[in-house]
Amino acid sequence: MAVGLNISRNADQCKVKTHKTCILPLVLLLIGGCSDLGEPFIAPPPDLQADQLLAVPETTMVQGRQFTLQTSIWRSFMPISPPNGTPLAGVVFISALDTLPIANTLSSDAVWIVYQHQVWKGWFSTQPYPPSELKKNQLAMIFNDGPKWGPNVYVEVIARVLDSGGNMHLVRASNQWIGRTD
Repeated sequence: MAVGLNISRNADQCKVKTHKTCILPLVLLLIGGCSDLGEPFIAPPPDLQADQLLAVPETTMVQGRQFTLQTSIWRSFMPISPPNGTPLAGVVFISALDTLPIANTLSSDAVWIVYQHQVWKGWFSTQPYPPSELKKNQLAMIFNDGPKWGPNVYVEVIARVLDSGGNMHLVRASNQWIGRTD
């Protein structure tokens, strides 16, 4: 026998009455109203071992052009931050060695960070990087909610680049400093 809830408010009390017919709509309402459950599930980037990631070259050829990776990564310890700082965040710049503009068919979706053979992986944010601060031969991708490694340590950063045909290319930035903002 299914039991549903009907909640009514009086001035100073809350009465709960049971009903046999409302359980499914109530469950659906509760699940739909939860922001964590309402988001679609997105699988994480593929698992790659530290040794595989450390073997990724520091340049990659994509559609006849050579690309490198630069980063600006940090953890915040500003007064509004948690006592042990925020998780790692940063901007990853994928730059063509020539000065031609980046085609809008080129994209990047995933990032891996290696520290002392530990691997963290994540998707880049959909948050846009300010176009006024971007060179025409660069693609800038933002990530958040990384690990709490550092600050003041070096890591390896690897990004996945996707070309117009859906082909995947990995490129690595070696010895990237995790800064600290106070």
